[in-house]
Amino acid sequence: MNCSFSIYPTMKFNNLSGTFIRLLLFTVATSLVACGGKEDKKEEQVSYQGAPAQATEVVGIGRVEPEQDIISLAANDGGLVSKLLVHEGDAVRAGSVVLELESTVASARVTQAHARLSTQEAQVLADEKAEAEAQIRLENLELNARRLQKLYDSRVETEQNRDNANYEVRNQQATCDRLRASAQVSRARLQETRTELAVAERELALRAIRAPVNGQILSVATQAGNALPPQGQFAEMAPEGRIIVRCEIDELLADRVQINQKAQIRAIGTGKELATGTVVYAAPLLRKKSLFAETPGEMEDRRVREVKILLNNPGSLLLNARVECAIQL
Repeated sequence: MNCSFSIYPTMKFNNLSGTFIRLLLFTVATSLVACGGKEDKKEEQVSYQGAPAQATEVVGIGRVEPEQDIISLAANDGGLVSKLLVHEGDAVRAGSVVLELESTVASARVTQAHARLSTQEAQVLADEKAEAEAQIRLENLELNARRLQKLYDSRVETEQNRDNANYEVRNQQATCDRLRASAQVSRARLQETRTELAVAERELALRAIRAPVNGQILSVATQAGNALPPQGQFAEMAPEGRIIVRCEIDELLADRVQINQKAQIRAIGTGKELATGTVVYAAPLLRKKSLFAETPGEMEDRRVREVKILLNNPGSLLLNARVECAIQL
């Protein structure tokens, strides 16, 4: 815009009317303001590359695990380790003994319980036999009392003999009741003794720690001669079965992860593909990033979603290895 103005020297301001002068001054002032202003620049729109809506994969850090989780083996009761029957890397079958605790006292309790059981069984037999004999005697006395009652009614037997017979019946009935109660107590004690034996045998059985499922021993943290505390863990095992990767996905793209999506398992740092898999689980909630944090407090302000990826070809992947999970969106 040309902002130069010229006022002709031949123009006489004193001959102009006041209205014209004011109009001329307003025009000049308006032009000067227009010339002094700057042209507005058109805003340049910046596009954000890598927005969540445009992402084709999401990457998180994961750990290789058995599908059924690693099992910690522990002794229910503490004690001295007498035998360790497995080593790291051994395959075990469900029910096979992996460790034995010293069991001298527990074994003695079982022997003692067996002896008490035998004694009580004999007592029950004796009490039941006495009860049966008393019942037979009672039946004979009742028969005799009825016979004497008939004779008395026929006036061929004395009242004294009849009364004596009835007294013997009543006395024998009391004896039968007493023996019946005694036999019941003996049978109850027999049941208690059997329960005591079962408990003693169970305690003895717990001195031998068995594998709960088929699998492989991953680590052993004790040896023969060591003492284990109650509930003390001494080994870890991986159940037989499929292998998964448990990973954490940042909250930014967590809602786009779905079951049945394909995933690549890569080496951290190199990006080399180690395996492939499919998402089989995605947690319904977000939680603190803690599962794979290297240091306490790392990224505590972020939330993550736990995802499980079932591997198609785990190959030589080591359990508990940290890997990179790339899920195709």
